[in-house]
Amino acid sequence: MAVATYGSESAHALSSTRGGSLQRPFQIVVMAADFLLILLSYAAGASLYGAAVASPDGASVGAGLFVGVVFVAVAYFRDVYATHRLLNVVWQLRKAVFIWLTSLTILAVAAFLLKSTDNLSRGTVLVFAVIGGFGLISLRFVWQAVFGTNFARSRLVDRKVILLSLKPLDFTSSRFKDLRRNGFDVTRHFVLGADRDDGQWERQIRDVIRQSRSADVDEYLVALDWNELPMLRKLAPYLRAVPQPIRLLPDDPVADLVARPFLPVSGTVAVEIQRPPLSIFERLQKRCLDVGVAVFALVMLTPLLLTVAMLIKLDSPGNVIFRQSRRGFNGRPFEIWKFRTMTVSENGETVTQATKRDARVTKIGRFLRMTSIDELPQLWNVLRGDMSLVGPRPHALAHDNYYDELISKYVYRHHMKPGLTGWAQVNGFRGETPTIDLMEKRVEYDVWYVSNWSIWLDLKIMARTASAVMFQEAY
Repeated sequence: MAVATYGSESAHALSSTRGGSLQRPFQIVVMAADFLLILLSYAAGASLYGAAVASPDGASVGAGLFVGVVFVAVAYFRDVYATHRLLNVVWQLRKAVFIWLTSLTILAVAAFLLKSTDNLSRGTVLVFAVIGGFGLISLRFVWQAVFGTNFARSRLVDRKVILLSLKPLDFTSSRFKDLRRNGFDVTRHFVLGADRDDGQWERQIRDVIRQSRSADVDEYLVALDWNELPMLRKLAPYLRAVPQPIRLLPDDPVADLVARPFLPVSGTVAVEIQRPPLSIFERLQKRCLDVGVAVFALVMLTPLLLTVAMLIKLDSPGNVIFRQSRRGFNGRPFEIWKFRTMTVSENGETVTQATKRDARVTKIGRFLRMTSIDELPQLWNVLRGDMSLVGPRPHALAHDNYYDELISKYVYRHHMKPGLTGWAQVNGFRGETPTIDLMEKRVEYDVWYVSNWSIWLDLKIMARTASAVMFQEAY
């Protein structure tokens, strides 16, 4: 019976050195740093508030000590100090802010129940909350820089695992190459022959379990592809003999499925293949951002808008504003506004995309397109509610009708309001799309944005757009 162990040259590279010897000191340092920072923040808050009101706060650091203990304890039990988590700065920031607010809430509740609110300076607590919050956030970036070094990464391993698969694996692929960086120390890899009969299979898996028990591992990882999922049901009864957790390491199709939300339905679960429209709260978030930024931009850019309007009028005959029918949310038509950059104003069943060095583009229009200034009148569309600051870019109706028949997911773009900029644009798909392949790629980015929307993603896209427009190439 052939059992492949974790000893091939490519696989051995994943576990060439035994990390983890410095895990506990790393964790203790991080916990101690958080605790000390909270104490110093309270002392700084008391001093600053006392200086501001010209009345030194004589309260002890008891409140800071209490919050520090609560924060570190909650963070510890929420796995914030797990070494493989220290490199995930976004996850760390979310957890740190949430636990910080929770700790301050617990302080307030405890002070109320113990009737000691009179001894607790509200001003000091407010200053303490701000200083401590910023301090904990800053500290996460410090740990990211410190633990992001190769030396630290090689030691931030805290889970010894057995890897099982039905075929040899390519350990240079993205699916496996980051196992060690994410806290997995693969001590052994067993390849289970899927083509064996039941007797050989049973003997093989029992031998694997016997060898695995001697390795003293923390958990098992089972690497299966979509077409190998039926073997999981056959493998599961044998793996029940081990007390460690067993986790599936799927390929992309399975990973995409299990990453989607689940909803209990009649004793089983339903998988969300398509996310619902934005909730009322999410729409409120997006609308507030749209209106706030659009009003501010229109006020600040009024001199620029008036200057551009004059230059367009002097450059060539025609209207300053170009209007064209587009489709918005749920396919509803609206009239988009842009500064006119061409000598024609096509808005019929046939609309020819502008190309580089297009003869129809005016002199001032070429500059407006290069800098994206021609899109600024769409801030009015945003205020009217036809568009959003961020979303799939709207296309002419003629292009919508054409691509809708050729690209299956094209209609999915209308599940959200169109935007001045979008995820596709900041990833390089801006302007002309002369081939179906390029349009399919743009649609792929748009669909991803619709499926993964968050207010933070909108802010990220807006920031990337602001830095990218200066480097756009003219048509």
